[in-house]
Amino acid sequence: MTNKSAAEMIQSVEDARLLAKRRLPISIYQMFEAGSGSNLTAIRNEEAFRDLMFRPRNGVFVAKPDISTTVLGHKISMPAIVSSVGFLGVGHRDGEVGVARATADADTIQFISGVASTAIEEIMAAARHPVFYQLYYVGGRDASAPIIERVREAGVSGLVLTVDTPTIARPKDTPYFERRSLPLGVSFKEAIKFAPQIVTKWEWAWDMLRDGLKDPIVAQALRPDGTPMGLFEGIEKIYQQTPTFDDVPWIRRHWDGPLVLKGILTADDARRALKEGADAIVVSNHGGNVLDGSLPSLRALPEIVDAVGGRMDVLVDSGVRRGTDALKAVASGAKAVLLGRAYVYGLLAAGEPGVRKVLDIFRMQITEGLAFLGAESLDELDPSFIDFPADWPKR
Repeated sequence: MTNKSAAEMIQSVEDARLLAKRRLPISIYQMFEAGSGSNLTAIRNEEAFRDLMFRPRNGVFVAKPDISTTVLGHKISMPAIVSSVGFLGVGHRDGEVGVARATADADTIQFISGVASTAIEEIMAAARHPVFYQLYYVGGRDASAPIIERVREAGVSGLVLTVDTPTIARPKDTPYFERRSLPLGVSFKEAIKFAPQIVTKWEWAWDMLRDGLKDPIVAQALRPDGTPMGLFEGIEKIYQQTPTFDDVPWIRRHWDGPLVLKGILTADDARRALKEGADAIVVSNHGGNVLDGSLPSLRALPEIVDAVGGRMDVLVDSGVRRGTDALKAVASGAKAVLLGRAYVYGLLAAGEPGVRKVLDIFRMQITEGLAFLGAESLDELDPSFIDFPADWPKR
């Protein structure tokens, strides 16, 4: 099956997920599906969006709804941003570059992971849109300063500092007989162990073979000899020192452009981010991939929007699966949502065309949803368009 024909089968994010699961070896799929512990937070993230119901303004005809918005000075075509997910090249050979091309066509913003499998220069060569780089400390401050300079020279529009990963997260509890291990590298021994997983996954295997079998790398994290770190080496170094609010002044000495703090779940942390000089925040529990049992991001959004009082852009992620989810977030006070698994499933299922199809679906659903709500633009949306459950935090 070609990427184009697979993309044509996608009519929803769930379609993309099922196609991705069918295409990938189980351990690779489980890596991208992620989750943590009981997976409660990941589940509740999606349920939170389902808990909010619309209160549309009927008897209104909207010929051409305007779904554009502005985030950190960048006008984008819809309130949906492509968020940072690492090691995309492991799931599909199109990787971050394919995502960059699809994002540019969608006329929105792309966040690049600090553990991307592709060099930032190669990504930026394909970019015709604002790109923000998510900074992990892969080896502490000393190792991060050259990365900031490198991404600046490559032309990124902003930095994203993730503040919700102080230690490595417990993986999702998977029953013993369903667990599968990732290969630890490219070797005959690992190939023998991995072989049972790819017996029926020849499409993925052929894609990997076409590019030559290579150990996955953390492309922006360099060893002293100038070579990129490997996947497991890079992940280990991330947790030797993780960023805190106290690092913001240090980062500001190296970076004077837009700075986004990602991983905010309380009003106090939002006020602290504002005080430290962040230009925007992402209300996020990391898609349910870190602390199991964290509050769903959408539930935290209203109090955070009130806390910052319009003095910075507020974005939200975790659990977004439909264009109508984006409208619920905007009505609750967010400028835009960040897409994670939603577009990644498209990439894993069908490469660049799959990402493009998922973004097209979001555009269609947002446009249709805004018309059904009886609003001509996103600026008209406010909490009065939402029916909140009785126990839901109100703005």
